[in-house]
Amino acid sequence: MKASEYRQRRQTVEVVGEITLPSGAVFKMRRPPLDLWMAAGRIPQSFLRAMLEAQQGGAGANVQFSTEETLEGMTFLTEAVIYAAVEPRLALQSDDPEVLLLADLDPEDFRFLTGWIQAGSPGVPVKTQTGGEVQPEKLARFRQKRPGGGTTSLGSDGGEVRDEAEPIASTG
Repeated sequence: MKASEYRQRRQTVEVVGEITLPSGAVFKMRRPPLDLWMAAGRIPQSFLRAMLEAQQGGAGANVQFSTEETLEGMTFLTEAVIYAAVEPRLALQSDDPEVLLLADLDPEDFRFLTGWIQAGSPGVPVKTQTGGEVQPEKLARFRQKRPGGGTTSLGSDGGEVRDEAEPIASTG
């Protein structure tokens, strides 16, 4: 199979959601594969460090970034926004009139989209193991409490989330 064939096949089954931007524009967006990009080393180390500190209850949000780290982060977020935009397509440069140039995007919309990615791409369903889909907002409540009481630990294998998500995905 050729790489172009694989990409085309993947795009036909990819889950998208409609996101309304502050300007009122509605974009079709897909969830960037941050876990895959993390494994491939595409996410700046400074952002990963801050994320891990925040997850461990530290001051991840208060991490001070150098100018270089800030620029790396901005470049990464720009690439993630371009990747995530399905319709209209976004690009830094293009002669295609159907492609919206990033420079033409309203600054408030761009800030919204970068925040949207950092917030986990709300509004774009997540595929389940049974081939269904579930909104990530519905999963959030299962991450905080186990069915039957108690809170989940960070060491959980996600079984509680998976067990609860499957019925939600099948009922809508």
